[in-house]
Amino acid sequence: MMFGTASALAACNGGDRLGELQTKPIAALMSRAYYGGMCEGVASADEQIEDIRAMKIHTSAGDCRVLYLDGVDRAGELLIYAEKPGDRLACVGLLQRLKEKNASAAVSAKAAERCS
Repeated sequence: MMFGTASALAACNGGDRLGELQTKPIAALMSRAYYGGMCEGVASADEQIEDIRAMKIHTSAGDCRVLYLDGVDRAGELLIYAEKPGDRLACVGLLQRLKEKNASAAVSAKAAERCS
């Protein structure tokens, strides 16, 4: 019994994609969106995630990211899962999609700033 439990726990940490996210609940939720298929073509592009409101976006290089629609972090930056330093948003149509999805004012303002 203990071996089975240890094996299950090990699977959640080692090479598992979700293992690094236990420290930040919003990151864990966004990871579920990202790894749950939103960026892998399993879910629709505009699917709303059960626990959070998020949508699929792209970088200017065409890489998929997941944007949280309800707020920014403490530094005032967009909460974008899987964002890497230097990523530039693909801005064409983004502001309109944020409006349609009723994104928070903070998210819309920061996106407008990054897309100007």
